[in-house]
Amino acid sequence: MNARLVNARKALRGAIELRRHAKIPKTTPICIYDVIENLGIDVRFVGEKSFGGMYSKSTNTILVPALRPIGRQAFTCAHELGHWYFGHGTRLDDLKTMEAKCDCDPEEQIANLFAGYFLAPSWTVEKTFSDRNWTPERCSAIEIYTVAVQLGMGYTSLIQHLRSPLELISTKCANELSKITPKEIRSQILNNSSIEYLVIVDKSWKGIPIDLRVGDAVLLPADATIEGNTITITNKHNRGLIANAHCPGISRVATPDSWASFIRVSKKGFVGRSIYRHLEDPDVD
Repeated sequence: MNARLVNARKALRGAIELRRHAKIPKTTPICIYDVIENLGIDVRFVGEKSFGGMYSKSTNTILVPALRPIGRQAFTCAHELGHWYFGHGTRLDDLKTMEAKCDCDPEEQIANLFAGYFLAPSWTVEKTFSDRNWTPERCSAIEIYTVAVQLGMGYTSLIQHLRSPLELISTKCANELSKITPKEIRSQILNNSSIEYLVIVDKSWKGIPIDLRVGDAVLLPADATIEGNTITITNKHNRGLIANAHCPGISRVATPDSWASFIRVSKKGFVGRSIYRHLEDPDVD
């Protein structure tokens, strides 16, 4: 048995055991920051541009780069949680390390594998697709993107995860989906290439809040109404309502058929403890 397969099995077992310890159902998507804070680990966003991520064993702290894409931030946080779970020493990861397969470093490899399994174990992935009556192999790029955001993963990361290790799509399907970029998906829906992040929300979105940064956009169900002032509906789309996040804080979105979710907005490039990222801006009326 090769070393990668051994580490993959160890990572999967660790992800399952930690989800069980944290009392997270195996089919439920997670907000990685909420989970880690509930485990008693401090998560902080830091602003250094060349910084990839860090786990400090002495202070029981995970550091996440504030200026990276949302999907990459979540994966970084889960990666550093892997270092914590497996008892590794303090680790400082640069961007090159975070974006590589890390096959030459067993501890980095197992942390990467753990991150994928913890964010998106097969049961969660399959349930997230089946709730929408979608089959991964037959999904459009927009559908894959929708699920990736709910799972806290990047679009490309989910494609790779579906192909291997989950084997839910073929290599041919993965290659076709990879030809389309998240920017193209956003532009197709928003007609605005300047918006850096879009969350597509439907009534199968359950279990976790909708997290945005100021300046991000969200596509909501067509019959949704918003309680709160953190986001504003700006346009209509054949898939629903487009809203933009304009100030930090927490709002609620709901539909007449009893579907609802909280929307949490943080300052773009927020630096500080993750538990404070959604505090309202006192300067906003």
